[in-house]
Amino acid sequence: MIVFLDFDGVLHPFRDRHARPFCDLSRFEGVIRRAPAASIVVTSTQREHQTLGQLRAPFASDIAARIVGVTPVLMVESGADLAGLRYREILTYLQAHPTDEWLAVDDDATLFPLGLENLLLCEDGFGAREALRLAEALSVAIDRLGPS
Repeated sequence: MIVFLDFDGVLHPFRDRHARPFCDLSRFEGVIRRAPAASIVVTSTQREHQTLGQLRAPFASDIAARIVGVTPVLMVESGADLAGLRYREILTYLQAHPTDEWLAVDDDATLFPLGLENLLLCEDGFGAREALRLAEALSVAIDRLGPS
């Protein structure tokens, strides 16, 4: 299972990204710890100017070790290219690292196709509602994959 993770608007409310960065990180980590087979791939635009080590730095060491990479940065030639962009980046990553079990955790629905089942949309950070939805999605994936 791969969790494609955005930062701004997910690990902290977008408006609080400077005042309270990563204020929702511990809630996310608490959920992801219950699914030790899940890997994390960063989709945040922060990947464009930070190393993988820098992206891992805010995370607890056990979770940071499960951040296995970042999605590729695709060229944007016009504003029209922004619609569905993050989804296309994820599909490009999945071509090199195939799996049927993945979930994107993001706050911007415009970066994905309408009605995408693999999208957990965060409304204002990673709150209790999002934590419950992620826990349920990870549990379903674990059940489908069976015991390791």
